Amino acid sequence: MTVRKINIKLVMKLLLFAVLLTGIGWFALVAVGLWGKPAAVAVVAANPFDTKGTVPYKAGLPVEANFEQIAESDQLLLLVDKASAHFQVINKATGKIWRSYPEPKYWEEETVPNTWKNNLTSPVIIEYVNAKNYKSSSVTAGLIENQGYLENLQVKENGFTVTFALPKVQLKIPIEVRLHKDYVEARILDEGIVEGALSLLNIKLYPLFGAQPSAGQEGYLLLPDGSGSLIHFEADRLMQQLTYNESVYGQDLSYYNENTGRQGITMPVFGLKSGDQAFVAIISEGESFANVYAAPSGAVGRSNWVTTEWQYRKKFFQSVSKSTGEGFYTYSGDKFITNARATRYYPLLPNKSDYAGMAEVYRNYLIQEQGVKPLETNKKDIPLFVDIVGADIEKGLFADSYLKATTTEEATELVRSIYDSGIQHLQIQFSGWQQDGYSTHGGYFPVDKRLGGNKGMKSFISFAHTLDIPVYLTANYTLNTNGDDRFWWRRDGLRNLAGTVLEERGNEDQDAAKFVSPRFYEKVVSADLNSYKSLGADGIYFEDGIGKQVNTDFNSRYSASRAEVVDVQRSILNKSKEVLGSLAANNVNFYALAQIDHVHRLTADYSYDVFISEAIPFAQIVLHGLRTYSLEWSNLRDEFDDELLRSIEYGAYPAYVLSGDKAADLKNSYSYWYYSLNYKDWIDHLRAEYAKTNEALAAVQEQFITGHRTLAPNVKETEYGSDYRIIVNYNQTDYSKDGIIVPAKDFVVIKGGTKP
Repeated sequence: MTVRKINIKLVMKLLLFAVLLTGIGWFALVAVGLWGKPAAVAVVAANPFDTKGTVPYKAGLPVEANFEQIAESDQLLLLVDKASAHFQVINKATGKIWRSYPEPKYWEEETVPNTWKNNLTSPVIIEYVNAKNYKSSSVTAGLIENQGYLENLQVKENGFTVTFALPKVQLKIPIEVRLHKDYVEARILDEGIVEGALSLLNIKLYPLFGAQPSAGQEGYLLLPDGSGSLIHFEADRLMQQLTYNESVYGQDLSYYNENTGRQGITMPVFGLKSGDQAFVAIISEGESFANVYAAPSGAVGRSNWVTTEWQYRKKFFQSVSKSTGEGFYTYSGDKFITNARATRYYPLLPNKSDYAGMAEVYRNYLIQEQGVKPLETNKKDIPLFVDIVGADIEKGLFADSYLKATTTEEATELVRSIYDSGIQHLQIQFSGWQQDGYSTHGGYFPVDKRLGGNKGMKSFISFAHTLDIPVYLTANYTLNTNGDDRFWWRRDGLRNLAGTVLEERGNEDQDAAKFVSPRFYEKVVSADLNSYKSLGADGIYFEDGIGKQVNTDFNSRYSASRAEVVDVQRSILNKSKEVLGSLAANNVNFYALAQIDHVHRLTADYSYDVFISEAIPFAQIVLHGLRTYSLEWSNLRDEFDDELLRSIEYGAYPAYVLSGDKAADLKNSYSYWYYSLNYKDWIDHLRAEYAKTNEALAAVQEQFITGHRTLAPNVKETEYGSDYRIIVNYNQTDYSKDGIIVPAKDFVVIKGGTKP
């Protein structure tokens, strides 16, 4: 019986083997085809970059007559040219067209070399390098220069998909374009990217979308530089070769960063206006790995253009000797991984085609899709924001010296004095309360006994609450200077790609602070929340760290990509707000807005690039009515009168940094080296500024800014709703027009009426 069963099994195996042989033979016949030639399916499987049977991408602009409508919404039409994968977006009400390629009627005047002509007409521009050879240089090119072709363009619901094949560099990039109600979205499908021997550095997808030459047209590029900045169209520009290229959410310290001196990008947004036609773009997914790239006319072609540059690898310094500092620059090996990379392009109607209209679109996006709820207040007066400095340290002969500026008891008198002066809507941020003062990070609790300890702080907060004044405690968990919280820098420090623990050197006399791994400081914040709550604190003021610093962590114990660091910080903010009720942060990246209630010391300036025309309050237009915000501390202004007027123009609330009677002792401290913080010296000044700002802004605390413009040189108008305007005159002489007079170095409020 046993032998019989074995024989049956053997027979079954032989039959199965025969079937397999038959299948293989049949497959071989199919593979070689009737004429003995390999079939296409077998070739593709063996060589994904074989160009046989493909149509090379043609140089030049697409033929406009060949575009086909493939999608429609209530407001827009989407058309595609299947030969080039370029597209058009048409506004149904106005008939205006936004193209993904250069404006045809000006193209014959383009003077760049043919190589760059080919790049500018390509739907994709890539940069790549031979990462195996650290001496090799990167190369930038489009489809034509890489013998490219389109693969499998398919019309889908509301859009199309296509793969850009670049056989010369063995690279394939699948993308998707889809039409939505009021925008078109261009998306890179990372999971389908194919790489060969060379390494992809970055991709610009449809970089010339909406591009326009200067050619006598009034227009500008909008950049998220600082509070927002414009590059006006110019036909003959100085230093034409300059371009703008900066990382969304600021530089990643774990990689090489060129020292441009520019301010970090807090908003993943950009735009372009030409005449009465404009668009605003929002980088809605994958923004942690995105740059904003802008080329004014003359920099790269005659057109003014701005786009998303998607990052896949970055340069870093590989040290070979810590003692000598020797090493070399090379590129990261693995590609940056993210769930999605997408940019939305919102075409604007003619009456909304300016930066205020762009800001409105971004504000609505934050409300509708990012969970940022509009502001609600029951206060008739504006808030005043006061930072109280508890203590700091200075370098001593043998040890650092403790500099006590404001005890909790003195803080009570400080707040009482301001309140009794008639300012009764305050918010307090108490800094330097931790062990050894403001410049010391790690082991924040308990409150330093020299200031009053936990008991003193609890008493101060209780007093403030009797006056309906919230108190936030200032902290920066991204740094550690003392090893507290069980932090050991070799184990828990933030490491760059070369494995080096990153340090921040603020003052040359102070030992460098170590950057903390995000997953480590997540645990520290979580452990501290109940201590904040037990003191009665209304929230944490996260200063210069969480919500602002986004660095990839290569510490193998806590490793986190740039996108994962953003997620870690959001998790911290969510939990902190859940426990404490409210949070604040300074000049925060906008990914944190859903959790942050106040943006402190929001930048009001730009980076002063030679090609940038002017700073604008784009961030403030987006924020007003969503979050309270202040600009730089009022008592540290360089030009007090002009900066006070700018604060009113930008809709910002006053903020002061103050201390007790011993403020002068801080002049030699590591961080607070200011000479005049004594609150008694500032009460009268503070009261006057508050009254002036309250006069302008009290009535519009919950209102959105709906317009901002220049009426005359150094005369600005900010509009709230449809019937409230503030006109600010920075000149030394009065401004007068249409019956409206604005005194020199002053402002007026206009309710109702027609615009001048």
